[in-house]
Amino acid sequence: MHTPTLSTLGLMIALAGCSTPPPPPAPAPAAPPALPAALPKPKAQLPAWVRQDRYTLLTTRPTLEQRQPLYQLVNVQIAPALNATVGEALRHVLHRSGYALCADSAAVDRLFRRPLPAVQHQLGPISLLDALTIIGGPAWRLEINPVERSVCYALRVPSPAPPCSTLEIAP
Repeated sequence: MHTPTLSTLGLMIALAGCSTPPPPPAPAPAAPPALPAALPKPKAQLPAWVRQDRYTLLTTRPTLEQRQPLYQLVNVQIAPALNATVGEALRHVLHRSGYALCADSAAVDRLFRRPLPAVQHQLGPISLLDALTIIGGPAWRLEINPVERSVCYALRVPSPAPPCSTLEIAP
């Protein structure tokens, strides 16, 4: 008879020890301060990458060439049989670039009428900016108007010194 009373008493103590008192009620949260109506809402962030296929991620940011078209790579090939002038070569290089050659003036007409050197009939892959600089030559400074998207040349003053022979350069 002693055993059922002892086991009942042990069970009651175990159950009483496992119970916890209920937590005190949480204080009511204070109302957030009202935001002024003049503050703009933050813009939603665009993702930097988008999944195109299962294993392909594409960036959503523009490339350097899209932001600065003069940095795009071009491959210039002008047939030597055309006897192209510098002006014709510059117009060919600028075709579909978004830029145009400035209007002919007496100063730049000297450059535009010159025959294109044979070594410049094939350039590239090279940036458009470098191709324009090379075709213009060292005596002419490249002038770019980003508003009009035009390219022009101005004679350097003073004229650069002529290049020295590669035989004169000591290794």
